[in-house]
Amino acid sequence: MKILKLALLFILATITVAIAQVDEIYRLTFSDPTNFDIMNSLSHKQPKTILISNVTDSWDYTVFWNGLVGGETQDQIDRETKTTRHESYDPEYLFRDPQMLKAISTTERKSLRKKTLKPTVKKISLKGVNYHTITSIKNVKGFCVATTEPIFTSEGRYAFIKVDIYFGGHYQIDGAWHGDFGSVTIVYEKLPNGKWKKYKKFDHLIL
Repeated sequence: MKILKLALLFILATITVAIAQVDEIYRLTFSDPTNFDIMNSLSHKQPKTILISNVTDSWDYTVFWNGLVGGETQDQIDRETKTTRHESYDPEYLFRDPQMLKAISTTERKSLRKKTLKPTVKKISLKGVNYHTITSIKNVKGFCVATTEPIFTSEGRYAFIKVDIYFGGHYQIDGAWHGDFGSVTIVYEKLPNGKWKKYKKFDHLIL
């Protein structure tokens, strides 16, 4: 009985730490205005407050490894050769960076792809001095964003988060989505003291 209690306490502590780390990555991402300086492109001006969808996006698993690793559904396999992405999108953009290639092994990249194969959409509630979640970004007149849930490498050293940026809302007409402006992908590294620091930031502007 004592062993069972200790095991339950360990599991609870692990879950608590994991939740705290996710919250910290969200805070670091949205509290730093420099993470969204892409919004100053094309004669636009970055807003003082970032409006965030209260529903997360699923990861595009091809950013970690652009090849089959096992576990893909038939639909996912079919989509590998029939992409609907914008022509300027490069699925391997993260690992064209030599430092990223050195930091994240091939085995870990495949592991990250496997972790993100199953679409996960969650409700989130975020609030800070210069950001907060809203129930819908469909009719937002200026900038708004939607974020993935942060994902961590197996050893917990690196964390990834991707934020899609929209202008004039994000809505669908005749099966096509509108409002895409760009995206920001941020990689954080965990320091020996347990704190996280920004390791890399990748901007993608949709022209």
